[in-house]
Amino acid sequence: MMPRPRWWAVCCLAAWLTAPVSQARLDWSAFEQYQPAARLLRFNTASASTAGTLLIWPEQGQTHYWLPMATYWQQRGWDFIVLQPDPAQQSFAPATEQPTDQQRRWQEQTATRLSDVLAGLESSPPLLVVAQGSAALWYQQLVDSSALPPPQALILLDALPVPSAEQQMLAMSLARSPYPVLDIYSRPDSPLVWHNQQRRRQQGGRQEKTGYYVQRIDGQGMLEKQMASWLVRLGWLPLPPNAPDYLKEKLKE
Repeated sequence: MMPRPRWWAVCCLAAWLTAPVSQARLDWSAFEQYQPAARLLRFNTASASTAGTLLIWPEQGQTHYWLPMATYWQQRGWDFIVLQPDPAQQSFAPATEQPTDQQRRWQEQTATRLSDVLAGLESSPPLLVVAQGSAALWYQQLVDSSALPPPQALILLDALPVPSAEQQMLAMSLARSPYPVLDIYSRPDSPLVWHNQQRRRQQGGRQEKTGYYVQRIDGQGMLEKQMASWLVRLGWLPLPPNAPDYLKEKLKE
């Protein structure tokens, strides 16, 4: 039998990653981009120099939006890294005052894992982190405790903790963060979104947080467009050739 071409594996992976949650059963180890020690998929930029690194920490058991984005970011000179989520990120409680020894060990192991990933990055290009669901609170907790260096920018996707203590913890962490934050929701009419947003607005106002933006998405394609347009406003990506004049002037302000 003739070996299947490389594009076939990428297409299959994209199909699995974008399948409904009930069908998304992905064998990460089957792909050449998988790094088992760090448990991640890494797609290096094809250009000689790296413009930035996009590190994605997905939610466990949720539909993956991420792989179809890899080519887009590689073509723009970005390294694209997708972490394999861990079931423990949903089973432990970040806001507990007395974490168990098992939770502490998991947090230490997670911090070491991510530290090793970040240590292998170049120092000058910016780091953009995308945290989906429960990953948002764990990531912010690791940054707040100085277990991880802060990113240059953070994107949250459906970061909607249910317990009130966790809502408050994430709101306070985001309000204190010195980096810009883009808060994206795919279900903006959910009561859970309202409760989380209320807390984030209150804490942001108290801390006079700047660089905090809220957006909604209606589909996978919109997510990538919103990410890219936000980075254009931050000056991390160039304006597209057909950008309107008012946007060019706004970026000069």
